[in-house]
Amino acid sequence: MRRELARHHLSRLVAWTGDDGPVPAPAGVVGLEYRGRLGHPSSYGLLMARAAEAPGVQFDIRSTPVVLSVPCDEAVLGLTESEYRAALSAAGLALGGGLVVTGVGEGRIGSSVVVFTRLVAVLSVLLAVGSEPVADAELWATWDEPWRARCAAARDA
Repeated sequence: MRRELARHHLSRLVAWTGDDGPVPAPAGVVGLEYRGRLGHPSSYGLLMARAAEAPGVQFDIRSTPVVLSVPCDEAVLGLTESEYRAALSAAGLALGGGLVVTGVGEGRIGSSVVVFTRLVAVLSVLLAVGSEPVADAELWATWDEPWRARCAAARDA
C-alpha cells in the first residue's frame, strides 16, 4: 500500500506498508515520510512504527541498508538527535494506544521536533484506523493539530 497526500505544492506526506516506500516496512509496520519546502528547518522526516498494547512510545530501531535521497539535505536513517527521541516520547503520551517506533529518517538540516511531533500524530491515526479509509483533510488536520495546541498553550502561559 502506498498513499500520497499533497497539500499545496510544498508539502507532501507519503504513507506505506511493505516495499512501497523508501524503506521496506515489515508486516504490521506503517511508514510515513514528510517532505516540505526545501531548505526550511522543518522540511523532512520519516517515521515507521507498529501499534503496541502498552501506552506511550517504545523504540525498536534496527539498522537498514537503505540510502535516503533528500534534495538540499543529508538524510540519515536512525535516531541521532536526543531531542527527537524526547519529542516522540512526549507526543506519545497523548496517544490513546501505544507505538513501537521501528525506523526513523532525519535530515541534518530539515528535521525538527515539530516534524517528529506531527509525524507521530498522523502515524498513530493511520495505525488506529488500520485498513479503514481516512480522508486526506482529516490527516492534514491531525498534522496541524499538535502545532496549534503548542501555540495555544504558549499563548495561554
